[in-house]
Amino acid sequence: MKHLFFWGGVLLTAAVASTACNEEKATGYSGTNKIYLSAENNNAVIVESDNTPLKVEVTLTSTVETATTLTFRLEDDTQELLSLEGNPVTIAAGEKSATFQVVSTVKSLLTESTYIIVGIDAAQLPAGMELAEALRIRVNPNPAVPELTEEQKALLAGYKEKYGVDLTAFLGVMKCQTTLNIPGNGTTNEFSTPKTEEIPGQTVITLSEESTADMPVLKMVDNPMGLTEYLYWVFRQNTVDDDEIWTQQGEESANQRLMDRIGWTATSEETFNVTLDGIRCKNLSATGADLEILGPKEDSYGDTYMVVPFDYSFTAWDRQKELLDKGDADMQEIYDQGGFANPTFYLFYCGADTNEWEGENWLESKGHIDFEKGEMTFQFVIDHAYAGDYTRVHVTYKK
Repeated sequence: MKHLFFWGGVLLTAAVASTACNEEKATGYSGTNKIYLSAENNNAVIVESDNTPLKVEVTLTSTVETATTLTFRLEDDTQELLSLEGNPVTIAAGEKSATFQVVSTVKSLLTESTYIIVGIDAAQLPAGMELAEALRIRVNPNPAVPELTEEQKALLAGYKEKYGVDLTAFLGVMKCQTTLNIPGNGTTNEFSTPKTEEIPGQTVITLSEESTADMPVLKMVDNPMGLTEYLYWVFRQNTVDDDEIWTQQGEESANQRLMDRIGWTATSEETFNVTLDGIRCKNLSATGADLEILGPKEDSYGDTYMVVPFDYSFTAWDRQKELLDKGDADMQEIYDQGGFANPTFYLFYCGADTNEWEGENWLESKGHIDFEKGEMTFQFVIDHAYAGDYTRVHVTYKK
């Protein structure tokens, strides 16, 4: 298990910090009934071309005595990219939760991701109530589908002639359903409770440059396995959104110095993208193919281990790398002391080829294409720095 020294001096304070945080969230502040907004499955992302509603959960600190109406609004949505459904929201007497939905207007205007804020109409806010924090929704442009090169087209034609299969049905934009079996037992409160999450999504898939005449290799160039936003949420909960350990080490800590130097905070606008290459099609036949998905990944210390080799790009890490590449002595000291903005350090903490956690959640990482059913399925494990065991992941794509 990697990098455990990183937490050696802080685990003792975690329980105290967690207890204080939990009490604060449970009781509110000075009697104020606070309003908390959260996206279902922590997946606050909408693709502009997809009008599948995003459910927003509204939770109060305490129940209301009489039916209470809350009016939410979209802030800075000058292009009217989104709309609200089920708004205003009415919370029944004796209850403290409700939901509404955010939906794309499918205008297809974006060329890059943007953030839109869901806030509340303060003028209509009942007395004694307060919005704890606005909800930031990331709106992604329509995914760019790579155009196949002549070489790729020739390879696909060769597979069809040799094996009797048409792989083009599994290329382009593919809808997916991702199921996460999360173990709980993690270091912080966010990862303490076992749960199952269902994440609908879509992935852009193409033929990898690693493909040969005998072996097709697939590459997921956008939202691989439907996990981009979930991985970003986990990464943030291990870093800038962690109010129990990572952000609580003091002004002179490597983490705080890192944040100050590169301007990385819980509210800084960053871009986080993920791709996945090297999905190897083996035992190819007219009815199906086995998919090998594990590959080597190098951690922050140069050590190699076998995981599902997601490749991350992250703007705050780019800024840190730029300073390191310039030979900035202060940033090098921060890095040497464990101040990392590199997602790889926090995500996939242990290898996936063997059960390094020695728990019950490990399973073999593999995939399969069933050409007769028109399905492509995967199972694998992931983990992170605050995990208590592996998270099991099952993904189904249907053409």
